[in-house]
Amino acid sequence: MLIKFLGDAISNLEELIRISNLDMQDIKEANHDAIFQRLESKNNAIYMFDYNKNLVRDAMFKLSKENPNKSIEEILDSETLVLIDKMREGLKTLREINKNYAKSVVAVYEFYNSLLENIIPSQRDGYSNKSHSKVDLLHIEA
Repeated sequence: MLIKFLGDAISNLEELIRISNLDMQDIKEANHDAIFQRLESKNNAIYMFDYNKNLVRDAMFKLSKENPNKSIEEILDSETLVLIDKMREGLKTLREINKNYAKSVVAVYEFYNSLLENIIPSQRDGYSNKSHSKVDLLHIEA
């Protein structure tokens, strides 16, 4: 059963990597609609990965409880250990993709914020709040 749970989790992870790579490509091309259209399937893949990962954890916990005097490496067969390594590598890959995606998202956010600031002047109200007065809205530069 553990092998099935690991295989399912790896499949979910591969789907997340595929979707995340598409998101990276689309954010570079400013194809934001495609990113938003994939959001539900990405959330489903995240949910299913988390679900299967928890099944793996529970199965491994059960095995370790049944064999309290053995390490987890002694309990698991070589196929299971290979799948665990594959899942670990997939998680590393997804982490790297998400790190790069986050950088792109911040860059796009900063670009749109600076564009908005150039079009609609605003006043700083404290450290984080910006307010646009009615007079500022009349001075919009086109």
